[in-house]
Amino acid sequence: MMRKAKRLITGRKRNSLIVIITLSALVVATIVLGFINSANGKAAKPSDNYALSVSGDGKIVKEYTVKELQAMQSFSVNKEIVTSNRDNENGQFTGVPLETLMSDAAPGHSKFTEYTFTGSDGFKSTVYESDVEKGNNVLIVYEQDGKLLKGKSEGGLGPLRVIIADDDFGNRGAYYLQSISAK
Repeated sequence: MMRKAKRLITGRKRNSLIVIITLSALVVATIVLGFINSANGKAAKPSDNYALSVSGDGKIVKEYTVKELQAMQSFSVNKEIVTSNRDNENGQFTGVPLETLMSDAAPGHSKFTEYTFTGSDGFKSTVYESDVEKGNNVLIVYEQDGKLLKGKSEGGLGPLRVIIADDDFGNRGAYYLQSISAK
């Protein structure tokens, strides 16, 4: 009887030890695989793979990453954005003027008179050539107050958004900018 009890206790200890070793191995494997799948050991953010699609007359002419936009001529504007559905924002917004972006994406873009912005949330906003002709008025913004905009999944309003510098309200801007369509 005593031997059976000892074998039963020993068997339980062995089973517990096997479970602990197996769980530990799974935890280590998960950490190692996560490290291997990240860029240089640093986890990639969803916005790292983000691409802005630019189309003219219904055809995609170019796509841009945030890093490619950062490499273009930028402009900053200090602005308060008044909205009815969020707290007002006040800050320095930095981005690429739409005119600069379109000159790169579709040289000879002067034939376009209307630009529609679409956010990943489905919101659409339109500006016209008269807005763009004002110089650095329509900005494709990637940075606020010196910090890159966070994507929607990161709790931000980016990684890109549209700011209209001379608008008193933010209703023509677009969060989570996904595409620009020019006609």
